Amino acid sequence: MILNAVNEYWSGLAARYRASPLPGFLSWWRGELASLIPASLRARMVPPRPALWLCPDGQGNLAVWRGGESPQRLDLFGADEDARDLRARWLALQSRFEDGHPEIRLCLDRDEILEREVELPLAVESNLATALGYQIDQLTPFRPQQIVYDFQVVDRDAAHGRLKLDLRLVPVAHLEPVRERLAAIGIRPHAIDTLADGAESPSSEGYNLLPEAERPRYVYARARLNWLLAGVGVLVLALVMAQSLYLRERSVERLQAEVAQLRSEADRVMGLQRQLEDSLAAANFLADRRRRQPIIIQVLDEISRILPDDIWLQQVQVQGDEIVMMGLADGSQRLIELLNDSPMLDDAEFRGAINVDPTTGQERFNVRARITRGEVQYAVVARP
Repeated sequence: MILNAVNEYWSGLAARYRASPLPGFLSWWRGELASLIPASLRARMVPPRPALWLCPDGQGNLAVWRGGESPQRLDLFGADEDARDLRARWLALQSRFEDGHPEIRLCLDRDEILEREVELPLAVESNLATALGYQIDQLTPFRPQQIVYDFQVVDRDAAHGRLKLDLRLVPVAHLEPVRERLAAIGIRPHAIDTLADGAESPSSEGYNLLPEAERPRYVYARARLNWLLAGVGVLVLALVMAQSLYLRERSVERLQAEVAQLRSEADRVMGLQRQLEDSLAAANFLADRRRRQPIIIQVLDEISRILPDDIWLQQVQVQGDEIVMMGLADGSQRLIELLNDSPMLDDAEFRGAINVDPTTGQERFNVRARITRGEVQYAVVARP
């Protein structure tokens, strides 16, 4: 029961697909793509589907044609010929096809087919076969069990919500003798079609009057193999592309990891460099301070050397490159000359007025001089 429900569902889905414009679009699209491929290559890649058309003439004779774009008559099964002989000839005809068993289409003459144009609401297009089956007895003088039929969508009027169909049908009673003769020969058609008018050779119109449940499944082996190979090729191409993307992603991840490692090493080197700079700065701090200021002991030694014993210093201040001395002297004017004559001192001058100390009677002075750095030994600074 479940299997029947599944089959009915897929049958309805297939019917809705055939009733939709999608098959026509896909056929047009395949034709446009096929026209871009050279004919010889197209014949090797996608060979035309092999087909045998059986055309009864109404007198019991059955013409056998090779179907396709250029039909070719292969044989004529006479009405009075033995069925066993016809079966052997039929098997021989089938063996001519190198691309697999052909699709067998029973092509009825237009005089044997009833035709009618039918209009239905556009809303029933999704379930068109079922909707048409409910109205067969209203559209024709037959009940659904008395006929086999098929249809094609002719026009869609979206503005008025109407759908125009071309309905083809044939009574089962009229079709049974032909099908019994085919069964006696061992022929089971995949489709019952109609012939186009005005053609010198048979031309199939693309209908299939067989009910869905009675249609044998036809598989074009070579086309299926080609599609399988094409699918495998697409799958291999997809795998190669996926592998390329995967390898690229792995390469990107590896490069990002290497960049992160190099960045980490660079940060570590920069940190070590900052530590070295900080250590050098700390190590050179005192030396730099001493470098900026002259060594006091040298300055005092020079002052002691150049000043005579009658000049007394009460206070000495060294501020950067400047030395300030205050004290007592007999005749302090000569102090300027003594300081300027020293190779370590220069630009000596008095600061303020010279006064006489009432206690000692000597002159009280306040003198300033510039320390010449070229003559002073400075501290050695550490280098990286």
